[in-house]
Amino acid sequence: MTEHVAETDFGALYIRRLDHTDPLLGPIRVYPFRTVYAVSGRGIEGCLAVDPAFSDTERGDIFLGPERQFAVRPTEFSVRCGRGGSLSARFDGTVPRTDPVLFVDGAEVLSPLVPLARGGRTEFDVSRRAGAYASAPVPALVAAKTLQAVHAVLAFHAEDASLVDRMDVLYEQHRATDRRKSALHDLRHAQRMAAALDERIQRLTSYLDADAAVSTSR
Repeated sequence: MTEHVAETDFGALYIRRLDHTDPLLGPIRVYPFRTVYAVSGRGIEGCLAVDPAFSDTERGDIFLGPERQFAVRPTEFSVRCGRGGSLSARFDGTVPRTDPVLFVDGAEVLSPLVPLARGGRTEFDVSRRAGAYASAPVPALVAAKTLQAVHAVLAFHAEDASLVDRMDVLYEQHRATDRRKSALHDLRHAQRMAAALDERIQRLTSYLDADAAVSTSR
């Protein structure tokens, strides 16, 4: 099923999953792991995309410093909509490809800046495009409509477990090289720290051994 009607506090929201060859995509930036949805409802019109996302976290340690903990599989979603940067044609005359565009009560809303948990409701701040590199707050009604639209699309997306799994695998492949590079960088840093600590342990052990030998000879 590629079409769905979700009931929201603001009326029915019509959701349609777009095939990557759909002409409606036009200048939308599309990746193999990206799923794009067209939505329409009362004051809501446009598209948004759902990408997999990793729930990587950073844990701080007062002695060892920050540590990135890498998730093995994507466990969150990243919702993409809104155009960032200049939309002027390039020197070769081509138009830059952008994320999908979603209008809510006339405002071009922008993507949340953080990944969203899978399952349940996740709140986030809603802003609108106010220029090439600028954003602005939106009225409470626009924010509420945007949140409900995003939650409805995510719920519909998550219902198709085979689709989610397929997109996860494609995203893992897409990110494999840079994530492995980041993990190796962190590993080398940890190994240097371990070597430095080992040298410190050896120096202290040598001192204590020598001090013990002097004490017993007196």
